[in-house]
Amino acid sequence: MKKTQFQLRQLIGTQTAMWILAWFLGLLTVWSVLGLTILSGWFVTMSAAAGLVAVGGHTFNYMMPAGIIRGFAIVRTLSRYGDLMVSHHAVFGLLKDLRVRFFQRWASLSFATRSAQAGSSSQRMHRLVKDIDVLNEFILRFVTPWVMAVGAVLAVSAVTIAILPSAWLSVLLLIAAMAVAVVAIYLAKASAIQESTLHEQHKSQLLDTLPALTSLLIWGQWRKQTAQLTHIENQRHALTLSTHRLRRISAFVIQILHAVALLLLLWAMGEFFAAADIVPFTEHLLNDYPMMSSAVALALFLGLVGLGEFLQNLVAEPLAYGRSLVAKDRLNAMIADEDNIAKSVHIDEFDINHLSLKIENATVKAPKAIIGASHLNAVITHDKPCLIVGASGAGKSTLLHTIAQEHQLVAGQMCLADAVQSAELQTVDFGASMGFLGQAVDIFDQTLADNLRLGKPTASDDELYAVLNAVGLGDWVRAQPQGLATPLGEYGMAVSGGQARRIALARLLLAPKSLLLLDEPFAGLDSDTRKIVWQYLADEQRAGRIGLLIISTHQLWDEMGAVDVLKVGE
Repeated sequence: MKKTQFQLRQLIGTQTAMWILAWFLGLLTVWSVLGLTILSGWFVTMSAAAGLVAVGGHTFNYMMPAGIIRGFAIVRTLSRYGDLMVSHHAVFGLLKDLRVRFFQRWASLSFATRSAQAGSSSQRMHRLVKDIDVLNEFILRFVTPWVMAVGAVLAVSAVTIAILPSAWLSVLLLIAAMAVAVVAIYLAKASAIQESTLHEQHKSQLLDTLPALTSLLIWGQWRKQTAQLTHIENQRHALTLSTHRLRRISAFVIQILHAVALLLLLWAMGEFFAAADIVPFTEHLLNDYPMMSSAVALALFLGLVGLGEFLQNLVAEPLAYGRSLVAKDRLNAMIADEDNIAKSVHIDEFDINHLSLKIENATVKAPKAIIGASHLNAVITHDKPCLIVGASGAGKSTLLHTIAQEHQLVAGQMCLADAVQSAELQTVDFGASMGFLGQAVDIFDQTLADNLRLGKPTASDDELYAVLNAVGLGDWVRAQPQGLATPLGEYGMAVSGGQARRIALARLLLAPKSLLLLDEPFAGLDSDTRKIVWQYLADEQRAGRIGLLIISTHQLWDEMGAVDVLKVGE
């Protein structure tokens, strides 16, 4: 069985040029900072020596080192801003690439494979987004600190060994400090796995507990549930403390090794000066002094001191690598393997003017539900609406969710066909040509126009007013002081429930639909408004702007005209 496994190294491949440029600019910043530190230490010492041996003279060339220092400062500033700008662009580019890649990959899986995965659709989407965001931090919190630290250590070590070869022990300790960081990151992998497990347990416990809060309180089971949550929280707290302990210990060991490296450098300098012939500073030697001097020794020492920050950054987030591995493994588990890629048929391959949906002996059931609806048979055509009727709880909404490809068909068949071809409904890719108005609608804290244009971003104001008239809201909008700019509030709190449903329906009606599914669209509407909405829907279907029109409803009246009726629960 062929599998397509995602690897962490592929993260760099999506934005290779941008990351290389960002790291190059970051290294320029690092080297400029170290160059400033080293050269400034040398310059201060040489300036002091020049003041002693050439008072009032102009023998020492102040301009050259001062110019180099200013150059380092300019490069540091420019490269820092450039690094931030390029990294910012690369981060968002990587996020886009990851989300497009994994969402497309997950959406291409067969319906059965997606449905078999643990959790609801929203839970799986939440996990997908979270894991992608963790992968996005892999480069920022793991790769980039290592690039900067290795670049800094190599630069300072090369200069130190070139000037003072006997300081090789200091360089060896710097390498040992980086090895400590590697060990800490390796040890943190187990903590990252445990953290992910506890997070999932905590989230699942909350999702299972909160909806049943009232019942748990009534039956005296709330304390038992809170005890389980408290136990998980205690485990998470202990894990957090363990992670902090690992970070502190590794940082302390790195500091110790760094301090010893500084001491060994001082020792190597002492040995050098003890064995070398001391040449005093004189006026004519200010600009031509032997390579190793007290000024150079101070410069090397300050350069080594400057490495401390970059070494500490290696263990600033020891869980970053482990979290990335966990996210990668979970994403690979979600996108499964090649054998489960859905063989989908796009709706554009069908003739919408001759579309039909055939339901044969179908059984539908919501996930985790005890009972569902069975023995469902119907032929739904494009030339007249189909009304799904039945008692409350009979399974009308479940049937709509199944047709909308949100639930898996338990038994039987559902086939979409035109005059030429047919395909299983759940293998058809409807794209944006399917519309579904559920019992819960999404209204966002934006203006009325912004909420409507989610259905058609290019819609003109005239188009918005047309669909608002169609759902009986035209006069209401015109009476509002702000008209289409009326804010709807968080979750549509500024309007009534019936208005919110009609706004959501109007949003669906802005663009043609091959399949339009409406769950109780007439709920909360008066008789006149109900008839206005119904007439518009029927007219749109007759005009060919709606293909299959399937409506779950309790409201029936004689003037509805020709309709198909599918009874559920009888």
